[in-house]
Amino acid sequence: MALLNRDDWYDIARDVDWTLKYVDRDEAFPEEWVGAKGIPLEAWEDWDEPFRVSYREYVMVQREKEAGVSAIREAMVRAKAYQQLDDGHKASTQLHMGTTCMVEQMAVTMQSRFSRFAPCARWRSLGAFGMLDEIRHAQLDMRFSHDLLNEDPRFDWCQKAFHTNEWGVLAVRNFFDDVMLNADCVEAALATSLTVEHGFTNIQFVAMASDAMEAGDVNFSSLLSSIQTDEARHAQLGFPTLDVVMKHDPKRAQQILDVSFWRAFRLFQTLTGTSMDYYTPVEKRKMSFKEFMLEWIIKHHERILRDYGLKKPWYWSQFEEALEHGHHAMHIGTWFWRPTLFWKPNAGVSKAERRWLNEKYPSWDDSWGVLWDEIIKNVNDGKMEKTYPETLPALCNITQLPLGSALDRHHLGCHQVVHEGRVYHFDSEVSKWIFELEPERYAGHMNVVDRFIAGQIQPMNLEGGLQWMSITPEVMGDDAYGYAWAQDYKDMRVAA
Repeated sequence: MALLNRDDWYDIARDVDWTLKYVDRDEAFPEEWVGAKGIPLEAWEDWDEPFRVSYREYVMVQREKEAGVSAIREAMVRAKAYQQLDDGHKASTQLHMGTTCMVEQMAVTMQSRFSRFAPCARWRSLGAFGMLDEIRHAQLDMRFSHDLLNEDPRFDWCQKAFHTNEWGVLAVRNFFDDVMLNADCVEAALATSLTVEHGFTNIQFVAMASDAMEAGDVNFSSLLSSIQTDEARHAQLGFPTLDVVMKHDPKRAQQILDVSFWRAFRLFQTLTGTSMDYYTPVEKRKMSFKEFMLEWIIKHHERILRDYGLKKPWYWSQFEEALEHGHHAMHIGTWFWRPTLFWKPNAGVSKAERRWLNEKYPSWDDSWGVLWDEIIKNVNDGKMEKTYPETLPALCNITQLPLGSALDRHHLGCHQVVHEGRVYHFDSEVSKWIFELEPERYAGHMNVVDRFIAGQIQPMNLEGGLQWMSITPEVMGDDAYGYAWAQDYKDMRVAA
């Protein structure tokens, strides 16, 4: 019997749906999970995924990917390649594993909800492949980290991080819990598949894969590249969803994209901006974080908005200002509070690195160099106690990142809202706007500082905070190079 061509049976196989007889459709597909919000059921018949794939084809392609990644992994482990890597680059791998592995696992749950509650059968079918993708990604991360456990206990945080209260991990969880696990299918597709996966993961996986290859970490580069090939496929869930929403509720589409773009941007500034512009060896950096954002993210996002008849977010000028400064603010903040990290941050301010930073960011010395000069002076004078914090940073009640970390010292401002008798603080006017859109969604949450003040962290000092965050001596952060970079400036002072 002759086999049918795929095009002859594909539509029948993916449109697996039927008329419900024993339960009301609204009970089987609750609006709280679907998120159609007035969009008629028949409108979703136009939902059509750009990438078509059968299970047979999926398995064949994924098997080839796995074989390629495994071959490189085994060769690199046998060669003990990790031991030869730059210490700054090692910080990038530890930060990535601790903050993204469990996000991949959370995405399994999100895709499973698509498979069950998405408003059309085609979307539900594609969600099943998305689940398989995300399971594979989480397992790749854990396998990579397990191989390196004997090299550094920080790789245990690949699985452990999301079961702790480490403040940076809480910021990641706060965002992805909201847009993956709390959001309905429509919002999750626009905020996650379209904004995060089709946009910002290009930085986390494409740019970092390139930097990793330049740094000699073939294993890490191969892993990131393999994951990104899946992201590029199931991220396409966002476009057909946006098509439908724009025909019936363009105002909602604009708001979801504007909110998710800012929140994702602030998070990836912290995770990826620091890695690209400070942790990667300066001679191996191919592009700055800002350059990559301008080339891969901003042009791409502007094109999406233009093609679908959407406007730039109202805060675009503030976003451009934050692009110039935000990740530098987060870097000096994380380095200053380094005992609260589970990785060793690289200061990244040697003379050569500062030349590079000033070339890429002409205002860097005026905004950040003067602050690092004070740190350098204290390091070289042996006053290390002055390079550590004495207090906790005030945190934003939207991004969970420190206040003032979106801009530089010349653009600081107070952004507050009083809601039901409680004062909420924000890192920017944009985060304040997000809170005011849906205060019932964000109110009541307590960040790390709120919990400290409420007495939930005991004892109420650094020791108690580290214990609450599960930071132990063997993983506690410190300068990646043991402050050797400060010697450059000490020699200059002696000569002077």
